[in-house]
This record gives sequence, C-alpha cells and structure tokens, in this order.
Amino acid sequence: MIASGTAAGPGRLRRALGFQADLVRCFYRRPIAWVALVVSAAFLSYGGGAVMFWFHAIVRGEVGPPIDNVHHWLLDSTVGFIALTPVLALILPLGAWQAGGAGRSPADTRLRVYVAATATLFTLFTGPGPLLHDTFVGVGTPLAHLATMAFGRNDAAALRALHAHDHSPVVEGLLQVGVGFPVYVAFTGLALSFVRLSARAARRDRLGTGELASSAEPGRRLAGGQVRSADGPAG
Repeated sequence: MIASGTAAGPGRLRRALGFQADLVRCFYRRPIAWVALVVSAAFLSYGGGAVMFWFHAIVRGEVGPPIDNVHHWLLDSTVGFIALTPVLALILPLGAWQAGGAGRSPADTRLRVYVAATATLFTLFTGPGPLLHDTFVGVGTPLAHLATMAFGRNDAAALRALHAHDHSPVVEGLLQVGVGFPVYVAFTGLALSFVRLSARAARRDRLGTGELASSAEPGRRLAGGQVRSADGPAG
C-alpha cells in the first residue's frame, strides 16, 4: 500500500508536467500569443510595478539603493520584467485554459475569467517580492551599488533609508498580495485590451479570450461562443 501511494505521487507529477507542457506548446503556436506575453509582462512589470513601487518605497519606506525614485522604479521594474516574464509565460496558458473552461459563456465572461485567473496566479508569485527586493536590490547589495554608480547618489533617498523602519517579510509579503491583486487585475485587463486592439489594427482580429483558450487547450475549440470537439491539436 505504501509503495503504491509512493509510486502514485511521481505519476501524478509527470501527468501534471505533461499537461502543462502540452498547454504551453499549444498556446504559443500562434504568434499573437508571444505578443500577449511581451505586452502583458511589460504592463505588469512597469505599470503594475509603478503602483507597487509607490506603495512599498514611498508609503511603506522600503530600504532601497540611494537613487532617485524614477531610477529606483526603473531598476525594480526591469529586474521584475526579467525575472517574472518566464513565470508569466507559464501563467498565460493556464489563464487561457481557465477561460476555455467557461465553455458556452459569453465572450465578456471568458475574458473576465482569463484576467482574473492570470492576475491571481501572477499575484501569488509576486508575494515574496519584497523579501527578494531587499536581498538582491536593497541597500548595500552589489546591484544597488551598481545602480548608484550608474544613476548617481540621491541624498534625499539616502536620508530616507537612514530613517526607514524594519518591516516583517511576512507582513510585507501579505501586503504585496493584498494590494497587488487589484493592481494586477487592472493591468492584465489593460494588456489584453491593448493586444486585441493591436491585432485589429494589423487585420489580425483573432485574439479574444476564445482564441487564447483555443491555443491553450488541446482538443478544444471556441468559435462563435460555442464549443465543438476536435480530433486533436492542429498540426
């Protein structure tokens, strides 16, 4: 019995990994999915990052490099863009798969499901962000030193760091998730709207939540608000 349960664990893991791999492969067959990835990563990292920078650095007083606020935001958001884009590459197919599960629901409903699922997963992954920021970009780190050399020392930021209070990583992580969720919902929706508008302008009005779902869910296709079976992923 124990051996059977032990064997079932790796088997479930392999099936889950295989499902995720199929999801990702099918999702990125279409060029528009790559556009969605880059645009979403930029909106979430730099747009959402601006709001979260204001919250953590200005409101909460995180201890960052002694550089001006614009350069500090640019540094944090660029690090976030580089680190989180690979994560987002896995999240987008999952969000589209969830939207595909809405089946016969109206397109607006599928869109909301996609946005909510994508933003939820992204928010959870950013929970450790404040701790990682202090570890890799906080004052005294090599990256903070390089940023100070590149952008110049800002005396106001240095003074603010001297008077900053220590915060619990757990509290900051919970605040990151609680405050970040509505922020990332908004920017995920903006990113999707931007991609859809760009697709129309390029005569490629195929994105929609249904299109994302069809590229992410093997064997299923959304067309005209209806679900029909397919023999398998398109070759």
